[in-house]
Amino acid sequence: MISAFRRFFAPHFFAPHLRLIYLFLWGLVISALHQPLLLFWLNGVALVLLGALIYSNAEPYFPYIKRWLWLNGFTLLLWLTLSWRIGAEGMELNPEGMETALLITLRMNLLLFSLWLFLWKMNDAVLVQAIGKLPLPPKLIWLFVLTVRYIALLGELRQKMDLAMRARGYRAGLNRRTLYVTAQRVALLLVHALLKAETAQVALKCRGFRFGNQQTLSGEK
Repeated sequence: MISAFRRFFAPHFFAPHLRLIYLFLWGLVISALHQPLLLFWLNGVALVLLGALIYSNAEPYFPYIKRWLWLNGFTLLLWLTLSWRIGAEGMELNPEGMETALLITLRMNLLLFSLWLFLWKMNDAVLVQAIGKLPLPPKLIWLFVLTVRYIALLGELRQKMDLAMRARGYRAGLNRRTLYVTAQRVALLLVHALLKAETAQVALKCRGFRFGNQQTLSGEK
């Protein structure tokens, strides 16, 4: 599908840093939309495009469905809190709150689908380099780069710790032991992430990474 689009656009149109700019501008457009019907249609179009993209690249659907369910678990909490209000006769339905919850749900889903589409096949290394090419102040770019690196490192370490805990037969539950293990896990995760982040920062400098440079991490122009 990407190759089909590239027949009609110049190659640099799909440059990673330009895709970030497109995503930012599209996010502003989404935040300005207040018509539920239009948001429904846009979600449907984005979902069809994403499904076709996943199918054409022979990727599994389950990871995307899992993340989508996590997001909508949060939107469920919004519905539970915004759908009710305290009136003169006690608890009653809140139509305005339900409309707000619907708009937030549709916008969040559309943003998620758009994020997957615009950042397709963009790993953390490419994302870091793309952020460095954005027309932003150096300190803000540095903050974004560290955020991306830390999130990637935290995710990697969490997966390794999950595998190690399962290998030792650990099962989470509603008990004191689970709270104790979770607290130690968070502390260990933060310590390891800090050490890994320092190592990643040194690695970026050794590869000649400079913010705003028009070259990739491998040194290509």
